[in-house]
Amino acid sequence: MVRVYLARQPILDRNGRIFGYELLFRSGFTDSALITDGSVATAKVIESLVSIFGIKALLNGKKGFVNVDSSEEILKILDILPPQHIGFEVLEHAVLGRDFYNTLLDMKLKGYLLALDDFDFKDELEPYLKIVDFVKIDVIENSGERLEEAVERLRSEFKVKLIAEKVENYETFKHCSSLGFEYFQGFFFQEPQIMTTKTIEPQYAALIRLYNMLSAGKEVKEIEGVFKKFSDLSLKLLQLINSAYYSLRQPVKSIRHAILMLGYRNLLKWILLLMYSIKEEDFTSDPLFEEASIRGFFMERLADWLSYGKDEKEEAFMVGVLSLIDVLLGVPMETVVNEMNLEKNIKEALLTRRGSLGEMLCIVENVQRGKVDKIRDLQEKHGLTTSDLLSIQTEALKDFASLEV
Repeated sequence: MVRVYLARQPILDRNGRIFGYELLFRSGFTDSALITDGSVATAKVIESLVSIFGIKALLNGKKGFVNVDSSEEILKILDILPPQHIGFEVLEHAVLGRDFYNTLLDMKLKGYLLALDDFDFKDELEPYLKIVDFVKIDVIENSGERLEEAVERLRSEFKVKLIAEKVENYETFKHCSSLGFEYFQGFFFQEPQIMTTKTIEPQYAALIRLYNMLSAGKEVKEIEGVFKKFSDLSLKLLQLINSAYYSLRQPVKSIRHAILMLGYRNLLKWILLLMYSIKEEDFTSDPLFEEASIRGFFMERLADWLSYGKDEKEEAFMVGVLSLIDVLLGVPMETVVNEMNLEKNIKEALLTRRGSLGEMLCIVENVQRGKVDKIRDLQEKHGLTTSDLLSIQTEALKDFASLEV
C-alpha cells in the first residue's frame, strides 16, 4: 500500500462560479511538488482520475485540467481520459515541435480542451494559439502595460479565452476582469486543496509481463493468468473498471469478464499508465496479496470439487481475491463492496457469508486459519472431509505456484 496525494485548484468564471479545476501532482502535504520526471507526475494525476479518486469525486461535473509537457511516452496514453470531462494544459517548458503539435491537434479533434500555461509571446507559439481553447497568463509576472498589450493582442488575433492565474487580491481580479479575462485562478479564490488516500502499487515486473503479452495479442486466458497470480493487479483492475469513467451497465462477474469489458486497447493503455507512474521503483508486494491470490485459487478448486460450472468457479475466485480487500485498503468491507458493481451473490458472500459462495468462503477462511472445528456443519452439508479440504488447499497452492510470470 502507498499513500497518494493530489491537489486541485478551482478556475472560476466572472460570476465566481467554478468552471473547472487544475489538477496538480503532489508528493505529500506540501504547497508545491518536487517533480523530477514530468511524465511520472502526469501519469500519477491521470491514474488518480481514472481509478484511485475517480473522476466523479474529483470533478463533481466540472472540467478537469491536467498538466502535460512534450514527453513522448506519456502522450501515448492521454486519451484514456474522457474528453467530455478533461482538458490539458501545455506547460511552459514543453519542447515545441511538429510531433508535439500533431499530438495536440489530434487531442483537439477528439474533443479535449487545450490550454497554454504561463503564456509569454514567442514566435514558435503562434501555430499553437490557433488550436488551443485557453491561454493562461501569470498576472504577477505580467503586469501593467505588458499585461494589457498581451491581452489586446490575444483578443484581437486569436480565438482563445483568457485565464488570469495567480490572482491574489480583489483589486487584481477587478482589473483583469475589466481587461477581458473570462476565467480566474489564484489564492484570492482558493489555494490548491490537497486530497489523499491509499492505493495499491503493483509490481513493476508484472506490469512489464502484461504489457508484452498484450502487445503480442496473447489469449485472454493467458492475460487472466497474470491477474490471478498477482491479486494486487486484480484489485487495481476492479477499481478501474468500477470507476465513473466506464459507467458499467452490468455487474462484474469475474477477472476475465473485467478484462473483456475493458478491452485489449484500453487495458494496454492502463498498463502503460501504471508503468509510467511507478517507473522502475522496486516495490515489494505485501504478503497479503499473495494470500488473497491463493485464497482465490482455493475457492476456485473448491467450487470445482463441488461440481459447480465455469461461471460459478470464476465467481468463486473473485470472492476469494476480494475477501481481504478491506484489510488491504484499511476500510470496511461494506464500503468497498458498495463502490463496486459486482454480481449480487458475490456481494452477499463477502458481506454476510451466505449463499453457496459465502459458505465456501467461510470454509476456506477457517481451513486457512487452522480452525476446521468451526465448520463441521458446513462440511457435513457439502460432504467434505478434513482430508478433502487439505487436498484441495494443496492443489490451490500448486495452481498459484505453477503460474510463471
